[in-house]
Amino acid sequence: RKVRHISLLVRNKTGLKNLYKLISASYLKHYNRNPVIPRSLLERHREGLLVGSACEAGEVFDAVLRGAPPQELKRLASFYDYFEIMPIANNRFLVENGTVRDDDALRELNRRIARLAHELEKPVVATGDVHFLEPDDSIFRAIIMHARGFEDAEEQAPLYFKTTDEMLEEFAYLGEEKAREVVITNPRKITDQ
Repeated sequence: RKVRHISLLVRNKTGLKNLYKLISASYLKHYNRNPVIPRSLLERHREGLLVGSACEAGEVFDAVLRGAPPQELKRLASFYDYFEIMPIANNRFLVENGTVRDDDALRELNRRIARLAHELEKPVVATGDVHFLEPDDSIFRAIIMHARGFEDAEEQAPLYFKTTDEMLEEFAYLGEEKAREVVITNPRKITDQ
């Protein structure tokens, strides 16, 4: 089974304890070049946690990308507490490698995830998949990736911490109201939990 990315957020002390259990087990019992949390383990220790769909390496994005049938998509998506959409530049490598035709196709993938969230009555949030604070800090990630053998380490996506205004501008294609919802309103709802 393919390893997928997820986002885990802690809601309370029970969730914090469960997160510690999951992290410990991922390193001590399920380590395979990287720490891995089996879904069955997550299901056993999910109390007090919020599970987000993560980036393009998550199963929801993958299912939308491959055009999964609606029933399969809803079944996969029902596992998550909230859905994430990312800035277009984060996934531009999908255009460069020929997986999608252009930036508009990437925007449409985000729109589909937003529609899925609406259908399932779950929040969708715009996240930056932030790996470093400032744009110039990308050099440090490039060095780490190069050391790990990535041939394209020099070609860093802009995974820096964007301002609210930058995120609103990024998601303006959703319309002003929806952009504010995914950039401001829904992240606040998640934070409040």
